[in-house]
Amino acid sequence: MTTNAAFRRVLLVGLFTLACAGLCSLGLWQLSRAEAKRLRYESFAERREQPAVDIDTIGDEAPTADYHWRAVQMRGHYGGSHILLDNRVRNAQAGYEVLTPFRTDGGRIVLVNRGWVAMPASREAAPDVVAPADPFVIRGYIGPPPVVGIDMGGVGAQPEWLAPRLVRVQRVDFTALAAVIEAAPWPAVVYLDRQAPGALDAVWPVPGDGSARHTAYAVQWFAMAAVLAVIGLWNWRRRSQIDV
Repeated sequence: MTTNAAFRRVLLVGLFTLACAGLCSLGLWQLSRAEAKRLRYESFAERREQPAVDIDTIGDEAPTADYHWRAVQMRGHYGGSHILLDNRVRNAQAGYEVLTPFRTDGGRIVLVNRGWVAMPASREAAPDVVAPADPFVIRGYIGPPPVVGIDMGGVGAQPEWLAPRLVRVQRVDFTALAAVIEAAPWPAVVYLDRQAPGALDAVWPVPGDGSARHTAYAVQWFAMAAVLAVIGLWNWRRRSQIDV
């Protein structure tokens, strides 16, 4: 075997080894992400089973993910302008999610997602989103604002008035909405229980853990590493036979 041939074989082995190691590391990374999502979902499931917490006992700072989908209750009343979150489709029908400010007895202003309502025949028409005005206790779950599309430079957060107390937005931005409701809202949303006063079509899908996708990606990376290893061994053996 010549020196050049030996060098090429060593270089080939090194390249295949590095490639296989890189593919395996990607597979391990996907497995770690799957495990992280499984643990996060277990924490979510535990919070769903905990007793409801009074929202006025939670600090004023932005609720962390530890509070997301924690059952909550609050006593107070609806009041202020209703906010229509645009482009919310259910059962192939266009509509809005309706967020209404709720003033608690402790003086906190909370945006309550009361659920979905169908869009009228005309986009200029206002749907019926009247909420009861009497004070009462409502229950729901704490969560981040609804996920929407791409933020086009903050344009989607600008309110579009449809009526004196009804605005339409493309995304929920607490800072922009403070001017609409004339108060700084608590920096989280309460997703209303379907039996609570003022609820519309309040059906909230329970999120899955999302780990299966990452596990599938990991299997793909490991399979690619295995195929590459087989190709490398085959080339090694073929070159060994040629050099003999």
